[in-house]
Amino acid sequence: MSGLTYETVSRVAQQAGTLYFAVIFAVAIGWALWPKNKSGFDDAAQIPFREGLPTEGPAATDAPRTSPNLSPDLNKGEL
Repeated sequence: MSGLTYETVSRVAQQAGTLYFAVIFAVAIGWALWPKNKSGFDDAAQIPFREGLPTEGPAATDAPRTSPNLSPDLNKGEL
């Protein structure tokens, strides 16, 4: 009989998946700690402390989200 049993395939897949995610994690940590990216992260960290509303970009053009105007009967839960 062949050496490819369910247990063997499962074990190899688990080990390969663990290795894959460990590599992805290491790449993400490396990217986050790369000195070239520091200025972008420093700028992003200061966003909550900026004054005023955004004047450029997608956040400036988004309309405020409001709930639809429902009739009083629907607001009471009556149909």
